[in-house]
Amino acid sequence: MDVAAESLASLLFRRIRDEGPLTFEAFMEAALYHPTLGYYCRGDREVLGTSGDFRTGPEIHPAFARLLSRQVAEILDRTGEAGAPLRIVEAGPGRGVLARSLALSLMEERPDLAERTRLVLVEVSPALMAMQRETLREVPFGGEREMRGVAWARWDDLLDQDEDEPTCVVANEFLDALPVRIARRADGQLREIHVDAVGSSFAEVMLPPADSRLAEHFERLERAEGVRLAEGQKGEAGLRGLEWVASLERLFGERGKGGAVIIDYGKKARDLYDPARSEGTLMCYHRHRALSDPYARVGEQDITAHIDFTSIARAAREAGLDVAGPVSQMRFLVALGLPELFARRAGEVTHEAIEERLGLHALMAPGGMGEIFSALLMTRGTDASQLTGARDPFRERA
Repeated sequence: MDVAAESLASLLFRRIRDEGPLTFEAFMEAALYHPTLGYYCRGDREVLGTSGDFRTGPEIHPAFARLLSRQVAEILDRTGEAGAPLRIVEAGPGRGVLARSLALSLMEERPDLAERTRLVLVEVSPALMAMQRETLREVPFGGEREMRGVAWARWDDLLDQDEDEPTCVVANEFLDALPVRIARRADGQLREIHVDAVGSSFAEVMLPPADSRLAEHFERLERAEGVRLAEGQKGEAGLRGLEWVASLERLFGERGKGGAVIIDYGKKARDLYDPARSEGTLMCYHRHRALSDPYARVGEQDITAHIDFTSIARAAREAGLDVAGPVSQMRFLVALGLPELFARRAGEVTHEAIEERLGLHALMAPGGMGEIFSALLMTRGTDASQLTGARDPFRERA
């Protein structure tokens, strides 16, 4: 890929020349989150929705947020006290579509809870923050108008706050967008993929791991799960995601109660690192097309990798949380009432009703979002396995 005409690529090219090869994690972080040139921070075009590069569950149909709001409400009901303040924190809120729909759904179905709940959006991109403010501009959440019940914060700032109100964290397609490190086994040794510059192009080179954490991660997977990269196999390690999950312990505090709902695409470790996936799961998205070259259109395309639900669940348990799942998105949404929403428009032949049924079907389709995406439920102060979204609705109906 010729980097001469690419401003962010040129910047990275100079950085490599000055510092030497970058870990892929450092390259991905710059490509996505450089303050002015990164994919999520540019602000010169939409990256989400029909006119962007991909659509998330809440962009496809508002039923996604309505059903998710029921799980959020249940967590807050189980961990909060009658009449006491509550808090919802969304990590990676995109354009604010999910936050808006969550707020409206809670106001409609649970006004008693909505009026005492604050909504906090965790965002690093000024461009996306501006979109979120516009999306949420007229949502009278938390019993006040003009977003007085809505606030923005950085994650580290939330961790430093001494809050004791029960909190439910929502992370929909958040962990998959965190920078990853990439390992490959070569001649029996674990090597780390770095990004170098050869002429005017980026090139991958295998070097010893930048620190001990990468090898420790895969050694732990081998001991606990029997998972080992095969000779020549490449695999991503979402260490940033594991750090984020571990930090939930600080968010909740020693006496805090609440929970978290993670919805993302990924697999358990045995499937994620199956030798058949010799090149890992890294993908790029541009104009609703799935692509494989992270070094093309630097700063203009999304870069993402499947998450390791096994390691995420382990990190949550080590942080003192109770864990249920992962369960497929189809099972999660069905348990929370998707069939009932579907039945409301069954039999109608209007264009609106047909479009709504298609959207609902997309959320739960086997082989599609319903199967590719999974939900992981985490709680402190209540049993995660007893949450509605953790139940198996198909077994209960049999």
